Amino acid sequence: MRLAVFITFSLLLIVQIASAFTVDSVQYKIISLDSLSDEDFALLEEYKDSFMKEATIIKSALLFKKQKDLDTTVTLMNKLSHVELGLDFASHILSNGRDAGIKGIAFYPGIMYYHKTGLYASLGMGFFTDSAIRQSAKVPLLFISPGFYRTFFKRWTFSIGYSRCFNFYSPDFNRGLLNNSFSLYNAFDFWHYLTVSVAAGISWSSNLTSRKLYQLPARRITYKKLTQNLGEESAANISISLRRDFSFYNTLGAKVFTITPQLSFLFGNDNSQFVIKGIRKPGQFPVTYDKFFGFLNIDPGLGVDWRIRNLEISVAFHCAIPFNEFVENGNVSGRITSPHHYYPYAEAGIKYLFRIKKKK
Repeated sequence: MRLAVFITFSLLLIVQIASAFTVDSVQYKIISLDSLSDEDFALLEEYKDSFMKEATIIKSALLFKKQKDLDTTVTLMNKLSHVELGLDFASHILSNGRDAGIKGIAFYPGIMYYHKTGLYASLGMGFFTDSAIRQSAKVPLLFISPGFYRTFFKRWTFSIGYSRCFNFYSPDFNRGLLNNSFSLYNAFDFWHYLTVSVAAGISWSSNLTSRKLYQLPARRITYKKLTQNLGEESAANISISLRRDFSFYNTLGAKVFTITPQLSFLFGNDNSQFVIKGIRKPGQFPVTYDKFFGFLNIDPGLGVDWRIRNLEISVAFHCAIPFNEFVENGNVSGRITSPHHYYPYAEAGIKYLFRIKKKK
């Protein structure tokens, strides 16, 4: 009897508790935001903003993306028309990874106008600390370069350009050697992780169309013939680069701080000339040269880039490792397939970007 009463009482208690939970759950489901007071609604909005902010921070940390648009023209250079004032430095002058024979450093001031359509035009000069070059011309180099540069879909970068260089420090017949160049550049960013770029270029001499004559000790010869004999009438090259950008935002006083390891391979045309020291006849120096197209250089490097609003500062360290180098040792000359020299060098630049706003 007591057992039956206990079981009955237990069942009634379970039914009562279940009924209470059912009523509470029904009431919870039918609550509407319209029924909240102003204080409760404001508190709910505060919780929502806090949650969204935390979610954005976590997402930015996991995906390595900036939390908000950066206040800098540098990040918008492919979207807005602007002007760039720059000054670049090079610690060692190289040609296809080979020593060009110019001592000291070089620096290149320049100006460029970039239109939002991708078209650009630049004008620059080149100066050297080499005493022989400084004494021969106040402005050793002057170059102009129009072209097109644009990034599509935030992944694919395409560029095409032409450059004309005016050389004022070399002898007359050398001023037109390989002073025209045409370049094509393609780069694609795979999964925001690795950028692979392929660039191709050709260079040619304006002396090939010149009818001027150059007086040699023995005879007179046209600039065109002299250029062809020296093997500097044209050149071509193909470059393949692998690059990885590690960007940190609002770091070290900069809006964007980027570290970029890079590895480049160069295939191209190597035209090299050397004057052999042995003199066969008085006043005559035999000239030997060798034309070669193939693997020329491997160039590992590490670059650092600061972007502070409209100011961009970059520094990069490289080491050129030339292959198939043409060297001259006494009266013997030839091409060495393995790396024979290593040329460490540094590059640096500072650039200021500003927009030209139209008056309303």
